[in-house]
Amino acid sequence: MSAQVIEVMDDVVCVRRPSYLTCSYLWRRGAEVVLIDAGMKTDASDVLAGLAHWNLPVDAVRACFVSHWHNDHSAGAARIKERSGCAVYYAEAESPQLLRQTATGGALGWLSDAIPEAGPLVLAKGLLGEAPMAAVEADRYVQDGERVEGLDVLFTPGHTSGHLSFFEPERGLLFAGDALAVVDGELRFMSRPVTEDLDAARASMERCHALSPSWVLAGHREPLQVTQAHLDRFRARLDAAAPPAGDWPLLG
Repeated sequence: MSAQVIEVMDDVVCVRRPSYLTCSYLWRRGAEVVLIDAGMKTDASDVLAGLAHWNLPVDAVRACFVSHWHNDHSAGAARIKERSGCAVYYAEAESPQLLRQTATGGALGWLSDAIPEAGPLVLAKGLLGEAPMAAVEADRYVQDGERVEGLDVLFTPGHTSGHLSFFEPERGLLFAGDALAVVDGELRFMSRPVTEDLDAARASMERCHALSPSWVLAGHREPLQVTQAHLDRFRARLDAAAPPAGDWPLLG
């Protein structure tokens, strides 16, 4: 199925793949575009679908932030960098995977390559291969607390060791990647089986909650306009989930 383009606001769109409900985001700033994640297709067709929504050319892309290395979020980064000349930013801890230094060989590597990018097995594709399909080099590793291209960089590890989220404080836009989930219109924990470090992930969710965002632009399902009631219910979920593994769902 083709990518869906969901308009969040005049200058922000979510590009979602129905087969896996993976969300990437395009933020338009005049004639330029900043990407937060680059879709789950190596040909960058997810990004191109978002650009087409605004009738913008590929060279409008100025920057691409990669939240983490999983193929459903990083697959299109190499191609969009090649075509647009954009700068790519991610955490240094994600570089072994994003540079494919960890790529699996042998039968597991073959199996990973054989799994379609846009189907329901895309998670297995990335995890079996231990790297995205195309290596992408960072123009600069970004760190917690930096402000880059109008976004505050947040170190939110747990889902992966170098996971980053990005916050636009003027409007309270939290591009959360897989630091947390949106499920049935509520803020939720990410899936336990694909979360490397539950304690670190919990601390990252606490940090996200403390921002009191107006929007959570999560890496799966749909963006969520956040009310105080959403924050209060998530606060209760965070407080109730003890020990740390107590409230981690099978699917985030």
